[in-house]
Amino acid sequence: MLSGLPPHIQQRVAVLVPLVALALSIFFVYPGWVQWRKGLAETEDLGRQLAEIKATPIPLASAREPGAEDTPSEPPEFFAKAREVAQAAGCRIVGFDLTLPPAPPSGEKEIAMGGNETEEQKAARKAKEKPPLIRPVRAKFELESNYMGIRRFMMGIIQAPRLYAIASVEITAPNLDNPGVLKGVVEIERYIRTAAAVPAPEPPK
Repeated sequence: MLSGLPPHIQQRVAVLVPLVALALSIFFVYPGWVQWRKGLAETEDLGRQLAEIKATPIPLASAREPGAEDTPSEPPEFFAKAREVAQAAGCRIVGFDLTLPPAPPSGEKEIAMGGNETEEQKAARKAKEKPPLIRPVRAKFELESNYMGIRRFMMGIIQAPRLYAIASVEITAPNLDNPGVLKGVVEIERYIRTAAAVPAPEPPK
């Protein structure tokens, strides 16, 4: 087919054909191959992530004790745990109150019910209510330490085997001559199982 063309045309065609083939490879074949390799790598990565998720054990919900028995030994045992956490965090307990009075009602329930309840309405409502299974109790600790020490104390409380909640935190610098020593007032809410509650299962060993 090309034999009938002049020699200089044959030379140009011989040079252009490989160049066109190279251009087609660069602009069409190579991008598709790159996308295929990228998709293959993403598929392998997703497969590894799925294998890791399947191999991860599901945490047991009963690994933490939700509440303690309502016994005379509960407050000192709670204080001993808080003191242990404070010592590990580098904090000094300078004051505490293990049984704060309950917070006053906010009035939101009364507003939702259309106004303040009468004594008869309160008595009727309480007669219908079931006894609570868990009773929240708040405690207050006054600490002296630096900022990181108070922060470590709160993390230790949150990560304790028994379920606690940090209700409020107030940090001040009472001593201006020693600004590195801070005072932290931390309120901790713990939970007590009432007589109506079913005993909690023991955490797995």
